[in-house]
Amino acid sequence: LGARGFAAYERPGELSGSAVLGHPAAHRPYAAAIVRQAMAEGLAYVELRGSPQKYGDGLSFLEAFHAALAAVLAGWPEYQRPRLRFILIADRRDPASVRALIRLALEARERLPNFIAGVDLAGDEDVNPPAAIAGHFLPAFERCLPLTIHAGDGQAADAIWQAAYHLHADRIGHGLTLGDHPPLAARFRDRGICLELCPTSNREVVGYRDPAVPETAPCPEYPLRTLWEAGLPLTLCTDNPGISRTTLADEYLAAARMMEGLTVWDALAMIKQGFVHAFLPSEERETLLKKADARVYRA
Repeated sequence: LGARGFAAYERPGELSGSAVLGHPAAHRPYAAAIVRQAMAEGLAYVELRGSPQKYGDGLSFLEAFHAALAAVLAGWPEYQRPRLRFILIADRRDPASVRALIRLALEARERLPNFIAGVDLAGDEDVNPPAAIAGHFLPAFERCLPLTIHAGDGQAADAIWQAAYHLHADRIGHGLTLGDHPPLAARFRDRGICLELCPTSNREVVGYRDPAVPETAPCPEYPLRTLWEAGLPLTLCTDNPGISRTTLADEYLAAARMMEGLTVWDALAMIKQGFVHAFLPSEERETLLKKADARVYRA
């Protein structure tokens, strides 16, 4: 239940993603399950992540999956429908596939501009650091494709520096060691680069102390307090909710256990950062923010 490492965490994803979504018959029920879960959690906006290049023809999958989601959402009143977008995951372990994934993402954004949100670079950070594959991202830079980069998930802060400076990350997945590099942390704060923290998977992959999990007692303290008190923009995410068996609400409960003194106002501010840094056009992002603010004030 603590420090399993990235390889162990990733393995079930091949069964819950690639092995299932490669068959067209899975698209509609998978879409229905996603919408039901989003509705049950009261989510207004969701960025899904996946590797369509592993599900057969990537563009065909994205078009079919988008159609399946639209069909499911059509069964709900418009005011209740969550906004769903898709981030394509590039695997840093295969540089050649990264370039192909960027091409796929750019083509998909032309076909489905309201659905494709951006690209995520994930995979074992010990393989192909950002500096080594930055050239593959040139088409993404040229077309201003939003990028979120997994970095600092158990690796030194230099990995985060590379993601920010070589890959021009708009957001950083995890970024747990950013507090070890004060000048870089200040740069993130000044530029508004948002961290995506995932307390449950961070505990499972890296190993952090969680009072609800006795086996983690010897583990270090989760760095959420350090990052939050430094004024860094950050929000909480579920990483892979199927593997971690979690929801967004569960992540905030985990954060409250792992950061003593986390208040409701802290949690609301983190949730708001998720809206502020969403990969959305500014006008749509502002509309969602106003609706979310109104809902909080009514409560």
